[in-house]
Amino acid sequence: MTQLIGAICDDGKKVITLSDRMVSTGDMTLAFEHPRIKAMVITQKSVVMTAGTVHEPDLLRQAKERAKGKERIVEIADILKEVYQEFREEHVVDEVLRPLAGIKSFAEWHGKQRSLHDGLVMDLNQGIANYRLGLSLLLAGVDNGGHLIRIDDPGIYRSFDSLSYCCIGMGDRHADNVYAWYKYSSAFPLVEALYIGFEAKKRSEMAGGVGKLTDILIMDTNGIKEICPGTINILEEIYYDRESKSERAGFDKRITELKIQMRELESSQD
Repeated sequence: MTQLIGAICDDGKKVITLSDRMVSTGDMTLAFEHPRIKAMVITQKSVVMTAGTVHEPDLLRQAKERAKGKERIVEIADILKEVYQEFREEHVVDEVLRPLAGIKSFAEWHGKQRSLHDGLVMDLNQGIANYRLGLSLLLAGVDNGGHLIRIDDPGIYRSFDSLSYCCIGMGDRHADNVYAWYKYSSAFPLVEALYIGFEAKKRSEMAGGVGKLTDILIMDTNGIKEICPGTINILEEIYYDRESKSERAGFDKRITELKIQMRELESSQD
């Protein structure tokens, strides 16, 4: 239960991310607004956000440790992909190989395949191929320009730099439609990109299971800033006013002249 949104703006020089705070149990019996934002700072100019029923804080901590000294976002993406694959392999061993065959590692699995019954080998291969970690990552950051990279099962990543935006979560269909309607590109200035992202987040709430609270981060060559609640409240007022009047064509001064209040991202997110 979540919604993540990332967008490159200001002619590719900045990246904004938006997320709700809804978390839920795997069986969906409990859902609530979490007090912390769904982002971990990986470097001074990049963050990773998580979506899915399985959250692996150790995965992100390991990736952050390995990413020390790295500045290029593609290098950080390679590290995240590698750590993701390692964690998936651990889960496959614990949930597929060990219960069905008592096998404790992939090395043991490769060594024992010929001695196992063909039917068991087929079942295990199918279990490995079909296993889903249930976790999606959105890496957002800036080096020589803004970048958005999505990492999913079985540990592959895709760049969304050309598209300039990426939506992950329960309401991604609604959020994607907003960006398509505005014919979004990385050329949009920050204030307009900020409003479009907020509108996409609000519309994603139509899917159900997406939290009402919204966190927004801005990344550029100077680092990472968090949008203050006062600015988010103004965006919400503008959104509901435009919705009540069915105004979606163009941007008025409330948006183009919006004074964005930002603050340093709390160290607790590191």
